[in-house]
Amino acid sequence: MKRNRRPQPPERLQALASQAADYALHIMRTTGAVPPTVIADTDEGYVFCMPNELADEAAKDRFAEVAKLFAIGYHARALVMVVESWVRMASDNGHLDPSIRPSEASDRKEMVALLLEDHTASGTTLIPILRDESGAFTDLGQPSVLDFGSAEGRFSRLMPVHRPNAEEAARARNTLLSLGMNIQRQGFDPTLN
Repeated sequence: MKRNRRPQPPERLQALASQAADYALHIMRTTGAVPPTVIADTDEGYVFCMPNELADEAAKDRFAEVAKLFAIGYHARALVMVVESWVRMASDNGHLDPSIRPSEASDRKEMVALLLEDHTASGTTLIPILRDESGAFTDLGQPSVLDFGSAEGRFSRLMPVHRPNAEEAARARNTLLSLGMNIQRQGFDPTLN
């Protein structure tokens, strides 16, 4: 009897998911919230990009476009979008009412979502945000299994199809600078947690 095995996530995406989880834990401990952040795995190491705010749908759409420019400008091998989110899970019988937005549902759960992709795969993992009775952050829970498949939505398909040439990368970097993006060329040190 053959068992269907879940495909193993590419090593690069596993390492990036670990980096993003460490970053999310540190930011939650120091500020109490995770700002939307894109972390790219590049030849220069991990590079971080974050907007000032995502006040509305148009700002979220713009940030998705910025993330695409970011991937081009920094020759990303892989990237992860880190966002704090309300999530609803299907009931035990698999039912989920799509007419109720997660942010308005009484059964919502607060999570950090990691949306990962490289040139060949995309995946998602959810990390529960744990709070005490007063609502203060206490810790992050166990991440869900990194689930691979085709993703849909504004924060999917952010990676370029081909490796950009030097001119395309320079143009993307200049556009990012003109938009005033906060880009840091350093990884996050998990020992700070």
